[in-house]
Parts: sequence; C-alpha cells; structure tokens
Amino acid sequence: MNLDTAPTIRELVADPDPTPGPPPSRRTRGRTERRDRMFEAAVELFVERGFEETSMDDIAERAGLARTTVFNHFPRKAAFLEEWTLRRRQQAAQSFKDSDRTRRSARTLLGSYFRALAAVNLETRVETAAIMPVGVRSTDILLDHPLARDLAELLSDAGATLADSATPQQVGRLLALGYFSAVMRWVAIDPEPFDLAAELASVLDTVLDGALATTH
Repeated sequence: MNLDTAPTIRELVADPDPTPGPPPSRRTRGRTERRDRMFEAAVELFVERGFEETSMDDIAERAGLARTTVFNHFPRKAAFLEEWTLRRRQQAAQSFKDSDRTRRSARTLLGSYFRALAAVNLETRVETAAIMPVGVRSTDILLDHPLARDLAELLSDAGATLADSATPQQVGRLLALGYFSAVMRWVAIDPEPFDLAAELASVLDTVLDGALATTH
C-alpha cells in the first residue's frame, strides 16, 4: 500500500469546505456510483469465493460493467483490499468528527479510534474474516501501514510526551501490529474467543504504559 497516496487521518476527519462549490456533475455521480458497484461486487465475491478464486472478470460480471471499466478504477485486484481498508478507516475516523483532538489525551483519542475500529469489525465479522487475512498478507504492515500513520498522528495531535527512546512513528507501528494481531486471532476462531474491543484496549494500555512493571 502506497502511503504517499493514502489519505491521512487528518484528511479523513477534516471539516468540509464551509463554502462548497456546485454539486457534483452527473458524470461525477455516475463515476462514483460505478466505483461503489465494483467495490461492493468485489467484497461479495471475496466473501463467497475467496480472494484468490475471484477474478477481475468475475467482479466486472457481478457489477454489470465492462472489464475495462473495472481496470480503469481498480488497476489490480489488490486495489480492492486497499479500498476496503480505506473505507473502514473513514468510518472509524468519524469518532473524531467535530472534536478538538488537541484537547483530548492520547489515551482517549487512541482508545476512541480503536473502539470505532472494533465496532466496524463486529458489524461485519464474516466480511472481516474473509478479507482481513488476505489484506494482512498483501500489505507491508511489518514496515508501515496507513493505520500506523493514523495512530502516530493522533499521538502528535494530542501532544503526547513520550519517553526519550520512543517516537510517535514507533508507537504507531507497535499499536498497528497489535491491532492486526488481535483482529486476526479474533477471526480465526468461531465463536470469537474474546471481546475484541477489550482486547484492543488492553493492547493500547500495554503499549502506552510499557510491558514491564515499574520496579522500586
């Protein structure tokens, strides 16, 4: 996933332009509608058949669109995974809408984001179970990920004071890895072995407080 093109958490929650221009043209609305149809068709097929077993032709047929139209919007099949991740981040980011992030503690901000992400997963468990493992295998989460950048930016927005050995980027990566690990374990067993929201809260506390107890 290209971090240079993925929107940041700040962009996802930015207030709309107070003086918006004219409404979208019919052409723009049509393009958005076609993109949504392709995305929804792809997700349905990934759940029904699996990612590897679904072809771009299958997606075009399910969406009722030409194959070239699909490739114009999603040049490769993995782009659907990136879109899936983006839409979930967009949905979870609404937990910060109309709030001043600089007046909230890092623990509060990050906890709100994690709870919102947990809620998205809970609402779509079957979809998450089908797509999340593929997304994890297909992205460079061990190196970096938009979610890690989100978490690092929230730390900075909250003005968190970190230990000399830590940076927002490092903490963001650790929290993102903890998130993916928790969700992967959550979807691996049915019924789920733990409360996902509580597990993510525990991950947050462990990273922010430090894994080792303070000695006296």
